[in-house]
Amino acid sequence: MHKGPYKDIKCGTYSGYMKHYRENEKPCAACKQANAENYQKNKEKIYARLKKYRKENPEKIRLTKRRAKIARRARLKGVRVERYTLEEVLNIYGLICYLCKDEIDLTAPRNCTGENWENGLHIDHVIDLQHGGEDTLENVRPTHAICNIKKSKKSPA
Repeated sequence: MHKGPYKDIKCGTYSGYMKHYRENEKPCAACKQANAENYQKNKEKIYARLKKYRKENPEKIRLTKRRAKIARRARLKGVRVERYTLEEVLNIYGLICYLCKDEIDLTAPRNCTGENWENGLHIDHVIDLQHGGEDTLENVRPTHAICNIKKSKKSPA
């Protein structure tokens, strides 16, 4: 039996599993079993909801995968990794490319396709991960796509 605001929720149920999740606890065996049963029972609904979300939010999916890949590389290098969002980067550093000092076009594509992609937003590590830079808010800046590509993986010196 759980304590706190969810005290009436019993272990061995899907709600119990979610309670563990909300409280950042390791779920007990009974709750894990209940979650597995719930998944098997509702597999089609879960997949349909996930498919719909992916179709409606392709940019979020792409960026989430990209951030996970960068964070993994940083952890493998043994450097500090800190969560940050695009909004935090733009609120702190603005919409000016830190390399060429021109304004970044937020309507331009962020990937290197389509018209005017060169002026699109990229988030660049000032000191690249391969040169020992950290994946933190202090080490990233907004840049134009073309400026970021030209900089590539040159050493900071």
